[in-house]
Amino acid sequence: AFGFSAEVFRVATYNIENYLDQPTESRPHAKSTEAKAKIRESIEFMNPDVLALEEMGTTNALLELRASLKADGLDFPFWEHVSGADTNIHIAVLSKFPIIARCPHTNEEFLLDGRRFRVERGFAEVEIQATTNFVFTLIAAHLKSQLPSPRADEAEERLAEAKVLRSIIDEHFKSDVDARLIVLGDFNDVKDSDAIREITGRGRFKLTD
Repeated sequence: AFGFSAEVFRVATYNIENYLDQPTESRPHAKSTEAKAKIRESIEFMNPDVLALEEMGTTNALLELRASLKADGLDFPFWEHVSGADTNIHIAVLSKFPIIARCPHTNEEFLLDGRRFRVERGFAEVEIQATTNFVFTLIAAHLKSQLPSPRADEAEERLAEAKVLRSIIDEHFKSDVDARLIVLGDFNDVKDSDAIREITGRGRFKLTD
């Protein structure tokens, strides 16, 4: 939760694990009705004002979740859905506050062992108007999992994605040294890992929790 001018708002992130409305070739199971109900229950318990979601399926799946939450009394009028290189799962944002700008990062690339890769899930970036005089930027990520990959070493790939994310963060601070940033998501690593240290940064523009 973040406080300002005696007001508080809550920002959360949640990996909802293959929230698919229909099976795909590599992910053969759609989300069951029972599993969807459990996810809604968890979101309603958190009662966030802004919610970043990882492993969201299609836009239709996001709109179904949003409508189901609204039927339960939790309304998110504003939303974003970002599709990166991964065609199965995506990053999404639900917000009670207006989303006043969007800058999805869907084609970010990096080199690893001389080969070019795309950031699999991309990054969501939205500017949110929490109150009349308080705007912040939210950047949501879902880095490479710890599952072994035939493409490259998973830890090296995750670190490379983290470096791309950090470069986006640094661009914000170059534009505005007092930028209000919230960077969150599923980073698939532990706090003292190279990837997390890369995202956090150091010195004046180190991110703090």
